[in-house]
Amino acid sequence: MIWGWNKLLSRLVLNDDMAELLVKSFTQETESVLNDIKKEHGLDTGNFRNGGSWDKRFGRIKDVALQNDLVVLTRSRGIWTFVCVLDLGTGSLYIFSKEKNLDVVIKNFGKKRVHYFHAFVSLNSGPLEFANKQMTLFESLTEEYENKRLFEVQKILGEEYPLVKQVIFVVGQEIDKKIVGVEARLFNRYFELIDKANWTAYVSKDEY
Repeated sequence: MIWGWNKLLSRLVLNDDMAELLVKSFTQETESVLNDIKKEHGLDTGNFRNGGSWDKRFGRIKDVALQNDLVVLTRSRGIWTFVCVLDLGTGSLYIFSKEKNLDVVIKNFGKKRVHYFHAFVSLNSGPLEFANKQMTLFESLTEEYENKRLFEVQKILGEEYPLVKQVIFVVGQEIDKKIVGVEARLFNRYFELIDKANWTAYVSKDEY
């Protein structure tokens, strides 16, 4: 964590009740619903499970957000459609991801392909200080790469682009295909972790 940013997240995140509702909708099990679909339609391979699981999660997140005066953004990138949630009061946009997926995206940051997470995080602030080793990475980000990030985030957000002040990732930690922990993470525009909040207490454990 970078000095000077400590506890910044606590001023940007949702209140505890709203955070709990979103986390529960994100972490409730989807297996029983998918099994019912498989039986009803006679699906043998189960190839639909990953997409179907996210469809169910995003549906629950959308319902909770709309019931609590949050703005729901349904967006597409290629063949992938996802839901994110905007709190107009703070300008915080919430992106939902499993930790293993986020780790891969962070590992590929700064390379030729701009993932939509790379585009979203460009809306966050830069670092207050950094080591010489880190400076080399940041200086290696070309103007072309940064322009791509800006273009992508503007294209994805559309008319909501001016409303987003920062992006917060809601990250699920998964074991044996079950989400057992959740953190809210705030990164700077270079995907360095600035602050995080442990939301594991809100995980829908009784569903497992």
